[in-house]
Amino acid sequence: MAVVVKKWVAVLAVAMVTVVLFVAPTTVECAIGIDLNPCTLVECIAACKKVLEGKFVSATCAAGPKGKYCICLG
Repeated sequence: MAVVVKKWVAVLAVAMVTVVLFVAPTTVECAIGIDLNPCTLVECIAACKKVLEGKFVSATCAAGPKGKYCICLG
């Protein structure tokens, strides 16, 4: 039973890596952080689009030692 589970986990891991390598890659030129406390996704996206303009790729809120901040990729 343990051998079957190990093989299943190995197959699943290979499948996940394959999907990530072929589907997810996005080239970004820069990553910046903006202090927004409290950070909401809507405010974060708006701030990133304002700063990065046409180079905006994605944005997310993250928790840091001083509270939440916005991470922009472009």
